[in-house]
Amino acid sequence: MEILDDYFTRFNVDRKNFSFAKYWPNEEVTFPLNFFRSKERKWRWIEPEPLTLKMLAESAKAGYWLFD
Repeated sequence: MEILDDYFTRFNVDRKNFSFAKYWPNEEVTFPLNFFRSKERKWRWIEPEPLTLKMLAESAKAGYWLFD
């Protein structure tokens, strides 16, 4: 997250459409006692969207986050 904060600041990119959870959906999930949970409440892996250097470069050129 710190790297992306630096990116948005350094390249003056408006981050209003950027969602950290879209690219790192499992980052803040804790599941130490997942085996005690019911089947409906068990934590499941969510596949993250790809975040590429091309996306970062194109957004830096535009001055705002192009991908929502």
